[in-house]
Amino acid sequence: MNFLFVHRDYPGQFGALAAHLAQSTHHRVAFITFADAASDSIAIRRCQPKRAPSPGTHHYLTGFEAGVLNGQAVYEGCHRLREEGFTPDVIFAHCGWGVGLYLREAFPMATIIGYFEWYYHPHDSDADYLDPHGVTPDNACRIRTLNAPLLMLLEDVDLGLVPTAFQRSTFPASYQHKLRTLHDGVDTDYFVPNQNVARTFDGKNLGKVNRLLTFATRGMEPYRGFPEFMQAIERLLHDDPDLHVAIAGNDKAYYSKQLPDGDTYKARALRQLPGLDLARVHFLGTLPRDDYRRLLQMSDVHAYLTVPFVPSWSLVEAMACGCHIVASDTKSTREILGGHETAKFVDHRDVLQLEKVLRDALHDKDAAQGLRRNARNRAETGFSHKSLLLQWEAIAIAARKEAAR
Repeated sequence: MNFLFVHRDYPGQFGALAAHLAQSTHHRVAFITFADAASDSIAIRRCQPKRAPSPGTHHYLTGFEAGVLNGQAVYEGCHRLREEGFTPDVIFAHCGWGVGLYLREAFPMATIIGYFEWYYHPHDSDADYLDPHGVTPDNACRIRTLNAPLLMLLEDVDLGLVPTAFQRSTFPASYQHKLRTLHDGVDTDYFVPNQNVARTFDGKNLGKVNRLLTFATRGMEPYRGFPEFMQAIERLLHDDPDLHVAIAGNDKAYYSKQLPDGDTYKARALRQLPGLDLARVHFLGTLPRDDYRRLLQMSDVHAYLTVPFVPSWSLVEAMACGCHIVASDTKSTREILGGHETAKFVDHRDVLQLEKVLRDALHDKDAAQGLRRNARNRAETGFSHKSLLLQWEAIAIAARKEAAR
């Protein structure tokens, strides 16, 4: 069977699945992406949009125009694959950024399985979680318009996969019959507990730190609770001379509103917290995979904070490493973690509450052992590549057979 994967970034959510399928002599695997990548077993074809969205485009439609340009680029990549003699039976396409918009035109007979992450809502959702009155009418209209490419793709796909039931619930009821809940999983054989790892990062020796609070994020931004976390650790550090804090992530906003004039949420936090003991706050940047795993393994308490939004892989990876987790009390984190037997929950918008829960966790090592063990077990049984990849493959084969009837 011929499989095609489409994702703006390589490998995105499809890396483990594409590699798994490529190992089989019964399958051929191709991948269209905007990233510069190479593989011995996967035919990777790179494409790029011809231009950026026009500055004159209505601001509600800037994202839609970008999606059209991205979809056009992928369509041309598909045309090159077809000229090379590759026609997919099944296409796995990420349904963000418009990259899958014209796959049905490129390969009309293929079975298309879409990977859907989020359907946008301006109210009672991620957009107004931190500020219930902060979404203006103009911004609400813009947010609704973001769903236009998603609706086109919901019409085109034969089947949609959504990582969690919470994310699936954000999509319209009229399309629920097309959507199934299935997480993409993490490598629980790689992310494992190991408290005896080296505790040095780029010259920073944390080997003699008695209590280490960790925070790992793609971007340091409000959507992932960074400002509140920084406020909470100021007093924690003041009250506990043995505490150190290690923060991994990029000083950039990926989901939150960009600050003006090149300002960042990290820079703003440091300005607003002049009493912060920076000698015990270690900004590690974006870590290589092995170093990131070591950080999770050596953590005494790991904070995972988020608005009700797409939950990060990092939460499951922290669970797999047996972290003692303090998590935002949202539907997304509750679904992943399962309940109080695996983590402590907090409304991170209440900084005093966040500070208290973190302090209690840092000093409650007896309870931590059970939480760590349960988090690891839940990651292994519910989110391991070992079982989930086989489910993804079985769904693809079944969908293809159904379409061929």
